[in-house]
Amino acid sequence: MAITAASAQAEQHCGRSAQALLRRPLKELFPAKTIAQITAVPPSDTPSVVYLNDPAGWPAGDYQVVIYPLKDEFVLEVELRRKWSHVGDYASRLDGFTRELEAETTTSGLLQRLCDGLTEHLGYDRAITIQFDNLEHSVVTHESRKEGMPSMLDMRFVEEDIPEATRCRQLAETVLNFTDDNTPLHPVVGDVSDPAAEIIHLHVASRQPFVNSLRFLRDTGLSTLGYLSILIDGKLWGSCYMHSIEPLYLDYQMQSFLRVVGRLVQHKIAYHLYHSNLRNKQKAHAVRDNLHKEIIRAENLTEGLTAGPTTILDLIPEAKGAAVCSDDEMTILGETPTQEEINAVVGWVKGVIGEDKKWYTDQLATHFPPAQAYIKKAAGMVFLPLDHDANQWIVWFKPETVRTIVFGSTAPADNPRDRRYSERAVTTQRWSLPWREEEILAIRALRVFLQKVVLQRYSTTQRQNTLLREALDDLELFSYTIGHDLRAPLRGIASYADILQEDYNHLLDQEGQAFLNKIQQNAERMRIFMDDLLALNRIDRNKMVFNSLCVEQLVRRVLADLSSAKYSAATQCDIAQPLPDICGDCNYMIIVFTNLLSNAFKYSARAKEPRVEVSFTGEYRRGFPVFCVADNGIGIPQDQQARVFDLFTRSTNSEGYEGTGIGLALVQRIIRFHEGDIWLESEEGKGSRFYFYSGVRVGVHTGGR
Repeated sequence: MAITAASAQAEQHCGRSAQALLRRPLKELFPAKTIAQITAVPPSDTPSVVYLNDPAGWPAGDYQVVIYPLKDEFVLEVELRRKWSHVGDYASRLDGFTRELEAETTTSGLLQRLCDGLTEHLGYDRAITIQFDNLEHSVVTHESRKEGMPSMLDMRFVEEDIPEATRCRQLAETVLNFTDDNTPLHPVVGDVSDPAAEIIHLHVASRQPFVNSLRFLRDTGLSTLGYLSILIDGKLWGSCYMHSIEPLYLDYQMQSFLRVVGRLVQHKIAYHLYHSNLRNKQKAHAVRDNLHKEIIRAENLTEGLTAGPTTILDLIPEAKGAAVCSDDEMTILGETPTQEEINAVVGWVKGVIGEDKKWYTDQLATHFPPAQAYIKKAAGMVFLPLDHDANQWIVWFKPETVRTIVFGSTAPADNPRDRRYSERAVTTQRWSLPWREEEILAIRALRVFLQKVVLQRYSTTQRQNTLLREALDDLELFSYTIGHDLRAPLRGIASYADILQEDYNHLLDQEGQAFLNKIQQNAERMRIFMDDLLALNRIDRNKMVFNSLCVEQLVRRVLADLSSAKYSAATQCDIAQPLPDICGDCNYMIIVFTNLLSNAFKYSARAKEPRVEVSFTGEYRRGFPVFCVADNGIGIPQDQQARVFDLFTRSTNSEGYEGTGIGLALVQRIIRFHEGDIWLESEEGKGSRFYFYSGVRVGVHTGGR
């Protein structure tokens, strides 16, 4: 077995130059016993170690040969054996150290124990752990140091300090230790096969160190830097860096020690992270379950997310404000910018990022300068689109957090001595707390959850629509019965009563005439009731034509029709100016104003000075003007206001006033067919105010007449 290649510093360790060793038999360098041990290692096996105690012809010392077996050759790394500074061997110390690590129940405790053990067992002057964030920046989270060493705890490094090439190498090579002794890397003399070159590059201690690590040593005055990579799910989660003032060498056993420790730490952290993520998911699930209950009970999605005891702010506790938009209506929670400011920044996000893309930042004003005006409330923001066609979205805001951050590096332009790695304190402004990974995951899960809830509600609505269609068919049949089968007998009753009144009234005494009047009055009441019920059933959106209508003209036309009513003559009706136009079907809008005004006249007729007013409130809902019909009549009791729009429902204080309980139900149905809404404010004994708006636009033709 002959030597085919040797490193240039062979003479320093073996007593013979690399050139002198080429093509010489291995027995000239190692004793026969050692050669037998080397050749006994099978190909493709894991590395093995053979000890050499003060070999003849070598510089004095105890050596060891690390054997990397290949198919037809061996790569032999000769190194001095490092003496432990403690009583006992590395195996017993490894056992004790691993037991200490296994006993830790938290990630923080585990990393601190790791730093303590590396300074205690391996003799480093300082050990730190750093953790990478989603931007590849890093922060020192734990530290152990000997007296006199400066602290690096909480120090931060930017991506350029530990560049991508370094991080990629740390993925492949999880343990590395090197010293800066200002000597160049020794070349290999001779013929090196590709498999052997790969072994030398990945495993042999004399390989090229990182450029940025060498610079760190020279900038900080240290001599030795080592690292232990912490990999989670195949990604570089963090690293443990070891520093020494004096040169410190790790032999093969100590590097193996670190690899075992690293695997243990990785498994423990992965276990802790799994359970931490599981707890966070359980909390998020609990919030979503509560939101689901709120959504089911609520009239709409926005109310379910914002109005109950559990809101979207409970999902992200560090966010102090949020806003939900659905169908152009925005609801805000907590400390937020104004609605106009929120609309502006959301519009910018949609235009720059995209209408259907989630986006978040912890420095909003850097991306959107107008946000500087409300940075105390919204330095950070998450935009979550739900349905861009319906303009549905959610935003969360985090306030500005002013912090002093210590960086471990600085740009050469800021340091006249061209030292990159020097301490630099920066007070951060215009930043919020960062958006943590579990927060973003919770927000992403919320979108999936809401989409699922919407689909469930859609399925429920389909079933309800089927039942509603069946009920409407029954109602249509009932209305047909009223219109044809019942109206004819009613007309007969009314006709015979009129004949009695005209031809036989003189034959009736006073009591008989009273009975006859009662028959006529009840027949008229029944006729009005059936007319109202048929009008309610005949509302057909498919036959509506929407136009811009002058509200003043509509009101004056209705007032003219009502002028003969007994309760309207003594009532003053004011038409407040200005009145914007309303969009709707003319005939149906006349029905709306007729019912509202006739009720206002009727229930205010007994007031000392009865007054009715039609006005524009000055407010808009979804961009449509809100109108009001007000009176100073009897009002509606507070506990009955929620049911006043129900069919056949009248308030208890309306006894003695004519009515069927259909008019307001008819008005509400017409307004809803116009995609609007109607509501009221009332105080018993002082009057009522009915507010409404039409939510359709001019020119929409929904069917022929």
